[in-house]
Amino acid sequence: MPTETQLRNPTLRSCIVAEEGYTFLSLDAVQIELKVVAYLSSDPLLIADASSQDMHLATATRIFGEGILQLSPDELKAKRYEAKQINFAVLYGAEAYKIAEMSDGSLTEEEAQELIDLYFATYTVLKVWIDAGIAQAKVNGFVRSIFGRIRPLPDITADSWKLRAKAEREVCNTLTQGTAVDIIKQAMLYLRRLFDARVRLVLQVHDEILFEVPDALLPLCVEQTKELKQAFPLYPFHTAIGKNYGELVEIKEELIET
Repeated sequence: MPTETQLRNPTLRSCIVAEEGYTFLSLDAVQIELKVVAYLSSDPLLIADASSQDMHLATATRIFGEGILQLSPDELKAKRYEAKQINFAVLYGAEAYKIAEMSDGSLTEEEAQELIDLYFATYTVLKVWIDAGIAQAKVNGFVRSIFGRIRPLPDITADSWKLRAKAEREVCNTLTQGTAVDIIKQAMLYLRRLFDARVRLVLQVHDEILFEVPDALLPLCVEQTKELKQAFPLYPFHTAIGKNYGELVEIKEELIET
């Protein structure tokens, strides 16, 4: 029977229910792409932000100033959202018009461009790394991830400025997403070797890995997830459990470590 939450808020996730006698165990590498770009670029400010609990809030504080922490919760949320948009805009190569469009009218194109300029004036090393990556891709005709994967970018020197711009956007995007997905794959293999063979790997959704665990093994598996901290120290995973994929409950780190 559907739960009250499912009836109230039906989603695709809420339709995915663990088999009887099993519980879902989710490992989510939160904000991994931003952390990847921080370490790849070696930008000291971005690396410092990566160690914070919330990189989007850290970015907002950097570009708008510490004073935003005194704003009302709604105002602070709005500033964090602007920072989040620009963070992902960097990864995906979005331009000012696109950021303005994504802001649902809260930013004009001119304000979005000012935000981009302010961002790169803050994270100057990141800007140098992005420009250097594009320049190298123009020489090579491809981009190579840190794990050796190659993505050809034949349009990086195309006559059409639209094709060139698209290929240039794909440089940072490929380096970041390509590295992040390989880290997730490595974590999947690591956990597969670590967990009991009766634990089922059922889904990978972007930065999240979902297992279906026999109830009797759940405490052990939750305890074993601590090892991810040693195996992937730069990329913390959040742990959540539940019978319904749409109603997972996060397990705080301090509870895992007790």
